[in-house]
Parts: sequence; C-alpha cells; structure tokens
Amino acid sequence: MKYSVQQLLSEDGGRWDKRIAADLAAELEGLLSEKSATIPEIRRLLAVKGYREMRLRIQKDTLGFRGDDAIRAMAVSMRAFAHERPGLSAATFKSPVTDTPVWRREGELLQATALAVFEEAGISGEHGITALRILRAIVRGFVLHEMASSFLENVDYDATFATTLRVFIRGLDELRSVSDGSEISTA
Repeated sequence: MKYSVQQLLSEDGGRWDKRIAADLAAELEGLLSEKSATIPEIRRLLAVKGYREMRLRIQKDTLGFRGDDAIRAMAVSMRAFAHERPGLSAATFKSPVTDTPVWRREGELLQATALAVFEEAGISGEHGITALRILRAIVRGFVLHEMASSFLENVDYDATFATTLRVFIRGLDELRSVSDGSEISTA
C-alpha cells in the first residue's frame, strides 16, 4: 500500500511546521517510490537516518577542537542540524513506533560520539550522560523557540545561543568537580 505525504505527516493529528514537513517530504519521496512500506516502517527509517546524519555531522564539526571548544562546536552542530534537517531532527525523538534495535544502536553510536567529546573535556561516566541530557534539552528547546518565534521580543538568536553556550559550559565545572569526589552543589 502506498501513502501520500499528507497522510504520513498528519497521522498523529498534530500540526507540523512547514520546514519540518518540507524536509520530511524530501526524504519520503525516495521511500515512497522505492517500495510499499507502512507508516511505522517509514518513521523508523527516518529516525535511524536522523541519528546517523547527526552523528556524522557532529564528528565532522568537532574535528580539530578540544575541551570546551569541542563541546561548543558540538552544540552549534546540533543546532545547525536541527535547522537544516528539521524533519530528520524531529524524527529522532523517541516514540514507541521508532524504538527498535537498529534505532537504539544508532542512538548509542550518537551518544558515544557526544560522550567522547565530554570525556575529552573532563566529564565522563554518569556526569557525561547528565551533561549530554542538559545539552540536548538546551538545543532542542532553543530550536523550538526559534521555529515558533516564541520569544516575546525581537532577539538575535545567534548571539543568544552563544551566550547560552557560555553559561552551559561554565556550569559544566559543577560536573567536573564531582569527578574528584565532591558532590554537586544544591545551592
């Protein structure tokens, strides 16, 4: 059975941003013309491709950087990927239909790439995972605000994101300090 792009995009009944829809439509053209696939299969393919492309992008964009500069480059890369490939970026969000061994494996590879950046900057193990969770929340939240133009005033998104990253990177010292046996401050 073949599906139209409109059917695929409206399956959840939610309203998709036009950029997300355009990105997904471009990806779906090839999938729909190649063979019959179910909507869940197509969603899984998009999620796996999104993780893979984001991982490769981060690897490329962090080459030659070390420490906090590498973390900054990774964050900028994640934001750029979400801007350039909003559909694939959104497709990577976990849902019951995308959770498969292949999707999990690509997610693990992406996580390992990001954790290697944090580890080189002195943040490893559970603290690296915490730093990655925080960074993902920052980037996703920031991009969603950009896409929705939800800040009440005119804003220079690039300058605000750069400030956000400076604050985040300074805050990573809290995670670095717990690596030496001290506890995270609750103040």
